[in-house]
Amino acid sequence: MSIVQIKIDGDTNIVKYITLIRKFNNALPITIIKSNIENKNYVIHHNLYAYDLVDDLLNIDHTARFRQLLADLITAGARLQIYCDEEQCTLEYLDNKIIAMQEIEKELQLEMDRALREE
Repeated sequence: MSIVQIKIDGDTNIVKYITLIRKFNNALPITIIKSNIENKNYVIHHNLYAYDLVDDLLNIDHTARFRQLLADLITAGARLQIYCDEEQCTLEYLDNKIIAMQEIEKELQLEMDRALREE
């Protein structure tokens, strides 16, 4: 499993951060997001290997949306602490992990397509 969790250092832009996080996941209550930022707890998380058939059919890439959220938070001035499987990591490490995951996914799809053609 590959869970990415984010902490945000609190500052005067907290309302901007809450707005961006709610655009990504509007099920998260504003009070919880605010409290998690203020108490230096994980604010949001994402499972890189999560799969949803409906999202796949609708061509929704939650990992890309999550990565865009991180970029938007950084642009808004957020200082992020990123944790991959509960170990602190860099944004570059996370990007490399996402790229590797996508490459593996493509290779598996190619192998499945080849196997289907051979039948």
